[in-house]
Amino acid sequence: MTVSFITGTSTGIGYATALRLARDGHRVIATMRSPDSSDLADVASGEGLDIDVRALDVTDADVVERSIADAVASHGQIDVLVNNAGVTGGGALEEADFEVFTNAMATNFFGALRCTRAVLPAMRERGSGTIVSVTSQGGRIAVPTMAAYSASKFALEAAMEVLANEVARFGVRVALIEPGAILTPMVEKNAFPSPESNYRFIWRRFGTLAIHDFGQGSAPEVVADCISEAISTDHPRLRWAVGQGAERNLRVRASLSDEEWIGVWNDPDDEVFRKALLAD
Repeated sequence: MTVSFITGTSTGIGYATALRLARDGHRVIATMRSPDSSDLADVASGEGLDIDVRALDVTDADVVERSIADAVASHGQIDVLVNNAGVTGGGALEEADFEVFTNAMATNFFGALRCTRAVLPAMRERGSGTIVSVTSQGGRIAVPTMAAYSASKFALEAAMEVLANEVARFGVRVALIEPGAILTPMVEKNAFPSPESNYRFIWRRFGTLAIHDFGQGSAPEVVADCISEAISTDHPRLRWAVGQGAERNLRVRASLSDEEWIGVWNDPDDEVFRKALLAD
């Protein structure tokens, strides 16, 4: 039986992924900061699913080491790691509290790195395993007003691409899941601009994009299905764009030079912005 260790499972993508992999027949170790705040254990019990819910704060190095060791002691080994724990990080670079940047890096990047390093030696030694990291379209597109979030996700994308090259010869698979607009509780935690912000124009542009995509946002189960496929496919690949807007936004950004990208965001004509970024 495949044993899968998932972080950030209290709600949203992690919650849906825990259920999906358990329904696929995995033995799932579902971790979250506060298990008492989630009904995942009750839902799993009601369906007879093999989900072991445990507390884990990925920002605490000692806790991560103990949690991985305890999971291995209980379940024998970890075949799949899904790095999903994450926080948002909105705000213009000049105006966001510096703590927003440190929190985003602590969870989104260093948290995933800690978990990866904890499971990797055993995977490498036995010549098998899969490491999945949920990044974002924001890990490949530097969207204005999302500096902290994008920086943490860019960092994770880079580290995991490096890892994919390092561990391929050992039979370890690496996958990056890049969601677009997904309707999760995290959306409600994003920052909003002050009426006095010097960057009101850029915030308004970001709002146009967000309203368009989240107005048609995808359910977390869409991402969970993608993760299931990335783990089980006979044709693995590194990057998986999934959910509302992801493929379009990545395609649009790739089609524009850096100067064109900056120009579109700052063009005084709203219609120019809409046509450039929202044309399907």
